[in-house]
Amino acid sequence: MHDTPVSAGARSRVAADIAVAVLLLLLLASYVKTQLDLRGRPEEDAAMLLRYAQHLAAGEGVVWNLGERPVDGATDFLFMLLVAALHRVGVPLETAARGVGLAAHAATMLLVYFGARCLHGAERRWALVPAVFVAAGPGLRHLAACYGTPLFTLVATTSWLFASDLADAPAGAEGGPALGFALTALVSGIARPEGVFLGCFLLLAVLVARHGRGSKPILARYLAVFFTLGLAYFMWRWRYFGHALPNPFYKKGEFLLHWYTLKMAWRDLWRLGRPFVALLPLGLLETRARRAALFLLVAVLPFVGIWVLVSDETNYVGRFRYPVVPIVLIGCVPVARALADRARAGWPALQRFSRTRVAPWAGWAAALALTLALASAEHAAYRYAAPRRMGLYDAALVLRDYARHEFSLATTEAGLLPLYSGWRTLDAWGLNDAHVAQQGIDDAYLDTYRPEVIMIHAYFSPDVPDTGPRVENRSLGPSWYRMVMTLQHYAATHSYELAACFGRNARDTHYYYVRPGFAQSGEIAARLRALDYYWDGEPTVDFAAQPRGPS
Repeated sequence: MHDTPVSAGARSRVAADIAVAVLLLLLLASYVKTQLDLRGRPEEDAAMLLRYAQHLAAGEGVVWNLGERPVDGATDFLFMLLVAALHRVGVPLETAARGVGLAAHAATMLLVYFGARCLHGAERRWALVPAVFVAAGPGLRHLAACYGTPLFTLVATTSWLFASDLADAPAGAEGGPALGFALTALVSGIARPEGVFLGCFLLLAVLVARHGRGSKPILARYLAVFFTLGLAYFMWRWRYFGHALPNPFYKKGEFLLHWYTLKMAWRDLWRLGRPFVALLPLGLLETRARRAALFLLVAVLPFVGIWVLVSDETNYVGRFRYPVVPIVLIGCVPVARALADRARAGWPALQRFSRTRVAPWAGWAAALALTLALASAEHAAYRYAAPRRMGLYDAALVLRDYARHEFSLATTEAGLLPLYSGWRTLDAWGLNDAHVAQQGIDDAYLDTYRPEVIMIHAYFSPDVPDTGPRVENRSLGPSWYRMVMTLQHYAATHSYELAACFGRNARDTHYYYVRPGFAQSGEIAARLRALDYYWDGEPTVDFAAQPRGPS
């Protein structure tokens, strides 16, 4: 039996797309091997999540300290589960986190390529442009730092593809696509809390794109999924953790509007997605592109807007807004095609050129040149710096030698120190402590831990006054200053020994205090004081050991 010409052509196209996908994976693997250094330690916020994954893998549940109540501090919930599962079978924590991140990043790259090709009919050469843009982008920085951003990006992109398919589903055939979209939106909400909002915005975009046609079966399936599976998951979380919202929201949100964060969110969207974002307002002006541009804007703009609800702390390389970038790239394809058609219609010379034999080769050359230019720009902007020596990690290794004594640590830096020391830890800022997040920290609460070591990130030193605008409004502002002064006062009134005050300068320091009166007190203080302490790869000065300046 012979294949028909049509089926043979279809097979040839599929084979060509598979070959391109393999080539993309090989290029990504080569880039990661030559340009990405995966030996560094996690970023602070990522290290917090790894601590939860470590405890979950050990069978202790989602807890910050062993033996204490669960804490809903691991906002990348799905990522935490996968990392914990890998760690449970023997994979090191950092390797598990980066492995999940790299696999998700590669899958997102392929989804962008096949989404442009299959969903919007982009030519193979032009589908490479957004795929390579994603491959060389900040997702690599996120995974190298052990964040779960690449996984949420993959889930969000998948949900977008289902939403796009649903938006174009024929009347009367919405049931299957609607169910698939609802399920992927649910997974998005499990992956991260803002995934719930993203699912709602995608649903709204679908309804707008369809002008309300088929809204009943679409809404019925969406609500059925979220009021059964989604509600069951939400009630389990509330019962398990003891509060309705993720713990960091109480600290970072405080039920206020954060206008600075909103400004940064718009900046991130432009910085991470240009030049693709620039196509959207042009799309609104072109009749044939307007529906696609509006569909994308209805989904993306509200997602950017919701960040007014929380502060912008720990937004490493735009990680909070990055998950919508692949959505923008795929959604821009029909907009770009319509604009290109309009350009050809307005320029007869382009029409004549497109019919020549030279045009396909010129098209490939133009597409590859654009791909290389955008990839080079992403590489220049987001290439991963060599791992930097961190004094926090070195201090954690010192404390780890005493973990068997079940000592306690109170710290403003709740990432590397708790993860690698293994100590029972009070997160003084409250991202991992429900009491601190909702009620603040005071001496009475510190007494419940009676910490052997207190570590403070301050904006003063023994030679710099601890009052004044330059101190009280730095970084996260008055709230951070009040926390620092509470810890400082507690250390002073309980006769703690100042072991060291390491700083890159006298106005940005790490204080280490050790409580007197236990057998290892002097030894721990001496070992901390003797550290060759680095901060983001830069050597520091121990201002506690320096001669005091004039008063």
